[in-house]
Amino acid sequence: MKIKYEELLILGITIENRPFRPSDWSERLCGALAVHNCNNRWEYSEYAQPVIHEGKIGVHVKTALKDINPVMYQFMMDFAYNNQLKIIPTGKVIYLEESPEETEVAWSVKRFTLALLLHQWKIRFKNNGY
Repeated sequence: MKIKYEELLILGITIENRPFRPSDWSERLCGALAVHNCNNRWEYSEYAQPVIHEGKIGVHVKTALKDINPVMYQFMMDFAYNNQLKIIPTGKVIYLEESPEETEVAWSVKRFTLALLLHQWKIRFKNNGY
């Protein structure tokens, strides 16, 4: 069973607990999905919106964006990762059932990794005279 969250909060705090700069980073990031409405104003997408959470600047990202626009979702996650920002799961928890194919592939990858590690271990000890 997989667990998925309905929303993520990218918080403008680095791993060292420093505020991320520039201070308008959340508006800039959400601007990538914003549109210009009929009143000549920018309108943020419902899937990514700048917020202030407990006095800290952040961006709420709906995980549905991953299905609707995977490139933009990955861009936002990469931005958070590259800038070492905190990502906090929020919203509803969604439990997903794994398909038999996904389980089979996961086991195949685990078996391949184990076989590779054992092979490297044998080579290492063989070369060291054990």
